[in-house]
Amino acid sequence: MLKFFVFILIIASSKFSFAKPINVDVLVEDGYFPIIINAEKEQGLAPEFVKILNDSQSEYKFTLNSLPVKRLKKWVEWGEFDMLFLMAMQWVPEVARSALQETSFYVIAKNELYTLAQNAQKQSYFDDLHALTKAGVLGYSYRFADFKTDAQYLSEEHQVSLTIDEFNVVKMLLLKRADVGVLNNIAYQYFKKNNIFNMNLLYKSNTPDAIYDTHFLVNPARSKITVKQMDKLLNSSEIKPKITALLSSYGVTSSFTENK
Repeated sequence: MLKFFVFILIIASSKFSFAKPINVDVLVEDGYFPIIINAEKEQGLAPEFVKILNDSQSEYKFTLNSLPVKRLKKWVEWGEFDMLFLMAMQWVPEVARSALQETSFYVIAKNELYTLAQNAQKQSYFDDLHALTKAGVLGYSYRFADFKTDAQYLSEEHQVSLTIDEFNVVKMLLLKRADVGVLNNIAYQYFKKNNIFNMNLLYKSNTPDAIYDTHFLVNPARSKITVKQMDKLLNSSEIKPKITALLSSYGVTSSFTENK
């Protein structure tokens, strides 16, 4: 009888040990530098973040899917995802916002204005943005343009030339193809830390174009992990220190560190 119970216990524990993790599809924008640096090689903050999540627990398997911004917005409108990786609710198509829930965890993202240092002696250089040519990213919205994303409108009404990512925004500034470029603070820190560009050649406005709290946005109609479960996971003793260290390496401020 004792052997029988031991056998049952072994079988039960084996089933528990080999239970398949719950798959969670995470959408991220391809071109959101350096959140995604190289999707195929899994380089960037998002792939590193997801690797920490998967390596630190076995209940969930997070699968990252990077899409160009226009296709990503369509998928969001169709509800074809479990979760969005660190996005501000304002970036989501309005028709989809009410269906989403955001984590308490967030990362601060700033759209900041830069020009060549040789152009500007004072902050007053940025006072009349409308008169300056600007470089931005296709599909992104900017406060100075009333958060509209239409390329023709941005070109004709605000003198904005659009490119595929912020790497190319910096190149346009350095090549003097625009007076002002809009960079998110995460990209700026990455370029500077890794000496990709000489960022000392740039001069920053003290007034950001916009500041966002970016969250994991969960689609409860489809996702098998809830917002509360996601926050609990992120705040676990196994994961939180690793995520904090990762964000620090990218020069990123989050809800883990902002109030310290």
